[in-house]
Amino acid sequence: MIYAIRNEWETNEKLILRYKKMFFQSRMTAKIRSERYAVGKLSKKKQRESAIVREHYRMLNTKVYF
Repeated sequence: MIYAIRNEWETNEKLILRYKKMFFQSRMTAKIRSERYAVGKLSKKKQRESAIVREHYRMLNTKVYF
């Protein structure tokens, strides 16, 4: 459960922005969207393709740039 309590110096617009930021950072939208429809298991080919993509992005994140 995500909630934001309004500070005394805070406007309503700022409170809404802070709540939305916390909501999207918690990745609740991804969970809600993934559970929206029933999806069967991936084939071995699809699993392998997604593993290759993950490995590629992990490699990019671990590179050190100077």
